[in-house]
Amino acid sequence: MVLEAQQGFGEGLAWGQEALAAASVGLWVLEHDPGSGLTRLLTNTITRRLLGVPDDITPEKCATFWRSRVDSRDRDSIWKKLEDFKNHGDMREMRYCYNHPQWGPIHVRCGGRRVSGDGEQLLRIAGFHQDISELHAAHQALRESLSRLSLACRLGWLGVFELGRRKDRLEFTCNEVFYEQFGLREGANAEERLAAVEKCILPEDRRRWRSLCRSEGWTVGFQEHVELRVNHPWRGLCWFAVACEVVGTPEEPRIAGYVSDVTKHRQHERMLREAKESAEAANAAKSIFLANMSHEIRTPMNGIMGMAHLVLNTDLNAQQRDYVEKIHSTCESLLDIINDLLDFSKIEANHMELENLPFQPEREIEAVLALLRPRLQHKNCTLESHIDPRIPPTLVGDALRLRQILLNLGGNAIKFSERGTVRIDVQLLRRKQHDITLACLVSDEGIGMSRDEQARIFTPFSQADSSITRRFGGTGLGLALCRRLTVLMGGRITVQSEPGKGSVFRVELPFGVGREDMFVPPSLEDDAAMEYACLRGLRVLMAEDGDINREIMEVLLSGMGVECMAAGNGQEALDVWRKQADDIDLVLMDVQMPIMDGYTATREIRASGLPGAVDVPIVAMTAYAMRGDAERSLQAGMNAHLTKPIDVRELTLTLKRLARTCDERREAAYDASNQNL
Repeated sequence: MVLEAQQGFGEGLAWGQEALAAASVGLWVLEHDPGSGLTRLLTNTITRRLLGVPDDITPEKCATFWRSRVDSRDRDSIWKKLEDFKNHGDMREMRYCYNHPQWGPIHVRCGGRRVSGDGEQLLRIAGFHQDISELHAAHQALRESLSRLSLACRLGWLGVFELGRRKDRLEFTCNEVFYEQFGLREGANAEERLAAVEKCILPEDRRRWRSLCRSEGWTVGFQEHVELRVNHPWRGLCWFAVACEVVGTPEEPRIAGYVSDVTKHRQHERMLREAKESAEAANAAKSIFLANMSHEIRTPMNGIMGMAHLVLNTDLNAQQRDYVEKIHSTCESLLDIINDLLDFSKIEANHMELENLPFQPEREIEAVLALLRPRLQHKNCTLESHIDPRIPPTLVGDALRLRQILLNLGGNAIKFSERGTVRIDVQLLRRKQHDITLACLVSDEGIGMSRDEQARIFTPFSQADSSITRRFGGTGLGLALCRRLTVLMGGRITVQSEPGKGSVFRVELPFGVGREDMFVPPSLEDDAAMEYACLRGLRVLMAEDGDINREIMEVLLSGMGVECMAAGNGQEALDVWRKQADDIDLVLMDVQMPIMDGYTATREIRASGLPGAVDVPIVAMTAYAMRGDAERSLQAGMNAHLTKPIDVRELTLTLKRLARTCDERREAAYDASNQNL
């Protein structure tokens, strides 16, 4: 039995030695005689390997070797610990750096206790020696990571917090940035800190914070992002974004998260919002200004063009007719400029609306050529055109804007050419089922442009050369408008030019392909030169506050055989209606008038309850030409909308269209009176 016990004890010692060797733990005994100052260090094999001493070294030399290899920064603390062993018998531990002869500096964990008695002169200490270099390196890496994380939080002003409960005790930890973000006191306990945070948050946002802190709703893995407004003690109102996640275990969940300061971001958003609102207000003010200027310019132009039209219908000699025709054409040029300005403003404000109606491209090109030919007077130029025969006879799109683009480009080509040929060619670029793309080329042999000038021509209110404005006139808006219209229609515009060799503008525009039966050509009765037989005897109430414009309208209507009753404002028109409603077939109503405007007068007429009040045709006349004006007229109860300067042809067509309604009303009234008899 004794032999077996000794054998088992030996095996246990062997197993223990192997375990100590695997853990790099050596054993030692230190003997120190204070009287003689002699120190001896007894070590086992593992300790000698960790110290880097030979196996045959004496205990005295081993102690000296060990003392010489201890890092100088740690020697004083080690001797102080040795002195403590004299008065205390409990276990003590220390860590220091040891300069190994083969391995270099290593980090050591050393611990021991006094084994000698209190009265013994010889101090004997037994303990262990362990190499913890790898553990120290791991701890150092962790400390560096935490230091970098802390630095990143400080630089990014990122507050980090963790909130939870352990054994019914509230735990609320946070970094120094979080303290500064909420103006907290570092010495406060968890409950005080949590209460201080909630107090800083504005009352409107406290419910969001409380919902985060309510542990009853915590589910591990759940994430939440909220934004809180905080009344900071010395920074004032701040915006904080809080992001957190529920971590831990289902038994003891907690939330960990961060707080970022988004105050500047919110301030920038507010500044951008205010700038946007200011820009929108400025844009609305510009639209109102353009509408008012349009009204103010169009009203006198209506008088000029109307009077010129009346004069042209009188007996004039050749010279007088030439002068009046030039007045009329000059007014039309001015009207074109006003229309370009309004169209440009509409595009900038996203108020331009495109039509999508069937049209005949050949007919539109002929209309463009007809408008351009008078501009060839006093020019040694010819005007030519060609349409690709492969183009379908009927297309679908906005023919008015196509015509406007070609008129601008063709007008520029004629203006900047003293001789040569101006051509308008329309080619089929590509076709895919019911979609088609046309290439419209407008070329001339005029002054041409350099590359630098070509880069500026599509900029609003600019010319390729400032001297061009003085030589040829113009606002510099036509090409900019062409480009905006082209882009709005889904196409593109390019130019090729050389100084002195002319220019070629190429416009590519997409259209739909329509059936031939979709386009209904205007009937002969739509011709402005047709006689006014159907208008004779038509009784019209005309409200116009301008004396000259009222006189012009009276003469025009009289020339058509229309019986006209004139009023100077909306109130006068309403009074005439109330007295002579049975004698009025149609009302021409100016919109802007003193005392009572045209919209109010129209609503009063509709609500008068007199015979014909509901269905009498009322036509708006206005110098405003902005988007929404026609819709506003229709909403006020009007049947049609005419823009000043009044186009005689458009006026005639509108009256003839509504005259049929008047005839139907008369017949219905006649039948009703016969039935009553």
